[in-house]
Amino acid sequence: MKETGKVVAVEGDVAFLLFNRTSMCAKCGACGMTAGQNEITVSAQNSLHAKVGDRVEIQFTTKNALTSSLIAYIFPLIMLFIGLWLGYTIPQNFFKVQDVLAAILGIAFALGSFLVIKLLDPCFQKKFTNVYTMVRIAEDE
Repeated sequence: MKETGKVVAVEGDVAFLLFNRTSMCAKCGACGMTAGQNEITVSAQNSLHAKVGDRVEIQFTTKNALTSSLIAYIFPLIMLFIGLWLGYTIPQNFFKVQDVLAAILGIAFALGSFLVIKLLDPCFQKKFTNVYTMVRIAEDE
């Protein structure tokens, strides 16, 4: 998918681009813009040596954006369900009420998944840094 944004800052070889909501934003959501937002700022490798104020066309891979969303949202949910399932399948020696053990394990597994995500964050940062790629500096309209 290609979008055009305005360079609002440049730090070293990274440009920060401001994008306004377009009609495609309601359908995709890959950039992370929520329904209430009208604009979002993202960072991209400044391969075109753009300056502040330039309008730049970027291409972004929805695969990487959706994969990172999957890791952040679906993985903890799956871990919650695994914890709940274990709580209902483990023999009840310590808790007389089976729901209590299931709730405790569900919450513990969900919290554990956030810890795993936090510990693996440096690996995710390397893998998902090139979500946005500059294609060209757009002509003034």
